[in-house]
Amino acid sequence: MIFPGGLRWLTFGFCALLLAACETARPPLDAPPVPYPESLRERLVDLAEREWQAFGGGITDLRGPERVELRPALSEDDPRVFHLVQGYWNAVREERDTWPEYVENQRARYREADAEVWRPLPWSAAFISYLMRSAGVDRGDFRWSAAHSFYLDHAIHMEQRWGERALYTPLDLEAHRPAPGDLLCADRSRPADERLQRVAQRAEELGEFRGMHCDLVVGRYSGRLALIGGNLGNAVRMVYLPLDAEGRVPRGLGDSSGRAAPFLVLRLNLVDQDAPASPALTLSLAK
Repeated sequence: MIFPGGLRWLTFGFCALLLAACETARPPLDAPPVPYPESLRERLVDLAEREWQAFGGGITDLRGPERVELRPALSEDDPRVFHLVQGYWNAVREERDTWPEYVENQRARYREADAEVWRPLPWSAAFISYLMRSAGVDRGDFRWSAAHSFYLDHAIHMEQRWGERALYTPLDLEAHRPAPGDLLCADRSRPADERLQRVAQRAEELGEFRGMHCDLVVGRYSGRLALIGGNLGNAVRMVYLPLDAEGRVPRGLGDSSGRAAPFLVLRLNLVDQDAPASPALTLSLAK
């Protein structure tokens, strides 16, 4: 969502054809989703901040017309973070038979001090999947995937079948003020003038691969949204985006450099811990 893709995204475009050929969005389970407590929100944020700090605490301010680097981050090829990216990929290794082989190839590169380690494929969706899996979220409630578009499709399926009982509800930007634990997503596909603008547009093409990027919301302040994402400039970084007067993410935040604009938010639906345990659990939703 934040940084132009360059050669890596050209490489991923080819690999994505293979991924799309054998991978489709899985239908919802027959059983309803498991409700999660409000504490999941804090746990997701804590996990993201832990990984961000391990990458050096890099911060990028995107509230103005130009990107401003407020603090540098460690790159994915730094020996101090090799094991972290390895962990992100291992969080999705069951998705495809080739992912374990990919990890082994990068491990071989690392042994040889190859400067291109972890460079062939984007790992931002694997990072989000790692956060969910580490926080205790089951794959039946959030589909761990190396592609943002596939876990988004699962969220759309779950919302269509279970409504607000689903862990995440996909919403257009105008429908929700992002809160910590939410995911903000952008369409990175080409050509740029054909990128998605609404949730309904993605619902019409479920199962088709599309280059996307999502970041986890970790803080909301007056006029500023703080997010943490993976593979942003080859690192886990915190980014600042502007908020409008109503606390929503405005449309059109992309620019001519190739930065994609957010087009939807995945709202985290959690159980009100003060409500009595029952099949009809009250949901605590950030409005």
